[in-house]
Amino acid sequence: MEEPLLRLGLPALALIDATSVGTLVIPLMLLVTGRGARSIAARTAGYLLVIGLFYWLLGLALLAGLLPLYERAQQALAGPIGAVVLAAAGAALVIWSWAADPETIRKRGGDPEASGRRWAQRARAASGSWRLLAGLAVLAGAIEAASMIPYLAAMTILAETGTGLGRGALVLLGYCALMIAPGLVLAGIRALLGEGADRLLDRLELWAVRHASSAFSWAVGAIGVIVLVRTVPRVIGMLGG
Repeated sequence: MEEPLLRLGLPALALIDATSVGTLVIPLMLLVTGRGARSIAARTAGYLLVIGLFYWLLGLALLAGLLPLYERAQQALAGPIGAVVLAAAGAALVIWSWAADPETIRKRGGDPEASGRRWAQRARAASGSWRLLAGLAVLAGAIEAASMIPYLAAMTILAETGTGLGRGALVLLGYCALMIAPGLVLAGIRALLGEGADRLLDRLELWAVRHASSAFSWAVGAIGVIVLVRTVPRVIGMLGG
């Protein structure tokens, strides 16, 4: 069970995280801002490396705290109360995904694209300075960290499979590399094609801003469904037994 979770579950979660505002939307905003294809690509790559390093360090801190915590809580989580708590958490994630859906936000009178526009302003303001870009990466990581459900799920998988801190650090390094890989590929396309990539990147940036809220909603809902599928049968079995 451990190896399939690490080999399949973590890459899938990393690719979901690769579509977040910090790892995809902001890099696309940077790639269509300013002049000089190679300079733009280099600054975007620098931004991605900083946010990747931020998440790696955050992951190490979380893993260091989760490993002993999970060891102490493992017996409780395996029991009836733990199963009910996990099932409730899965249901809460599904409800949260519905509340975060762009259509639901619009029905409440909100603007699901407002956050994207604010990030666009920040990206334009920071695009000309390496120092400001590094600050933007840390800010994006810090703001998104609490809502990075796939990333938190990855930490739980590492704790659940008994991965130690040493091996976990290497696994996390690969996770974060995969998380920023799509943005680095797009930066490479900008560097190679120059203005020839303008139309593609403009369309991708517009699409990413419009669908950022939707992608987050689907990611949260998917994790919630997975948790429910894994725990509800246990709860039913315990009630029936």
